[in-house]
Order: sequence, then structure tokens, then C-alpha cells
Amino acid sequence: MIAAPETHDPMTHARPLSVLLAVLAVTLLPLQGVARAAESPALSSCRQARSTVESTRCLIQALEALDRTLDTALAGVATEAAGVPSETFQTLWRDNLTTFHRTSADPKQQAEAFRQERRKVCAYAKSMAFQGTGYGIFTTTCEIELTETLLKQLEP
Repeated sequence: MIAAPETHDPMTHARPLSVLLAVLAVTLLPLQGVARAAESPALSSCRQARSTVESTRCLIQALEALDRTLDTALAGVATEAAGVPSETFQTLWRDNLTTFHRTSADPKQQAEAFRQERRKVCAYAKSMAFQGTGYGIFTTTCEIELTETLLKQLEP
């Protein structure tokens, strides 16, 4: 007796992947609550907004203020690094920035490189979040949180 040829159902192999992605998305949802529990002053001041437009405007202003703070902090790091008497440190610091990270020891260029990468990361994060607020509010909030994280690392 000849057995019937097996038919290949492409969805059979797609189901495990879609289930995996669904499980991943569900596991990410509780993390939003954890992030909100330690909400920043920049974000909490925007919670009083009465419309999406007002909220977006507030978030953009908060991000611009943080970017100015970041510019100052990075300039401070560069000044501090320049004050280190060891020439070896200067060389290692610059090589690490320019070779490994492909940025600059110039604080203005560092800030701009950070902003570009920050935008990419937050846009990618929004593409993975299957729910939530609109694109602009989500990405701006993400950018605020990343900037605050970096600023905490730059504190003396």
C-alpha cells in the first residue's frame, strides 16, 4: 500500500514562533508597572496634562531640559577626564570612545551620538510593545527614562 504524501503546512512551524512572541510580549507588560513605580519628576509633572497634545508638549519640554542637563554633565566628565594627570588614562579614555564606541571625546558629539542611538532604541522598543500610548508619547517617555539613567551614571 502506498502512503499518501505528507502535505507541508507552513503554519505548523509558524505557530511556535507566534506563541513565543506572545509569551515574550506578555512577560514584558509587568515591567512597565515597575518602571512607573519609580517614575521620574520629569514624567510625573506631565501626568497632569489634560490632552494628548498637552502631554506631548510637556514631555518634549522635559526631554529638552534633560538634554541640556546631559550636555552640561558630559562637559563636566570631559573636564574631569582632562584633569587626570595620567597620559595613559587620557589615551585609554579617548581610544575607548573613538575606537570601541565609534564616538568622540568631544562632549557635544557624545551627546548627539547618544540622542541618535536613544531614538533608535526607543523606536525599536515601541515596535515590540503591542499596546500602550501613541508612538510620540511612548518614544519621548522612553527617551526621558534613558537620559535619566545616563545622568545617574554621570553623577559625581
